[in-house]
Amino acid sequence: MDKMLLLKPDDFVGVSFWIISAAMVAATFFFWVERDRALGKWKTSLTVASMVTGIAAIHYFYMRAVWVGTGESPTVFRYVDWLLTVPLQIIEFYLILAAIAVVAASLFWRLLVASLVMLIAGYLGEVNSADSGMLWVCFIIERAVWPYFL
Repeated sequence: MDKMLLLKPDDFVGVSFWIISAAMVAATFFFWVERDRALGKWKTSLTVASMVTGIAAIHYFYMRAVWVGTGESPTVFRYVDWLLTVPLQIIEFYLILAAIAVVAASLFWRLLVASLVMLIAGYLGEVNSADSGMLWVCFIIERAVWPYFL
């Protein structure tokens, strides 16, 4: 194996990627297995939860390899992960609410759009961090979405 790709025990960032990856795999397995034990109205939510954690596990294994190989933060891959998993989490949130109450579909769309605005602003701010004006604009946009969620 290439020495460059070996995870060192004192590489706390790499180790954290590894721990998170293992936890995501365990969560994926748990959600998938428990799906068969849940009542019908909860099965789809557990399926979506297993998709979220499965996708995240795959990305975190890859991001760990990028970190160990380069020593650089895998910013693009974090946002690729979030662009896939955050909308799925919004779907899951909607499914959970819909299982216990009557919820308008418009709530789902509003939350989805708000989450995408937050992700896009976060990404643009992070990749343009050398431009402090752009960084602050993106930060303000990203933080303005939080009260909307609450």
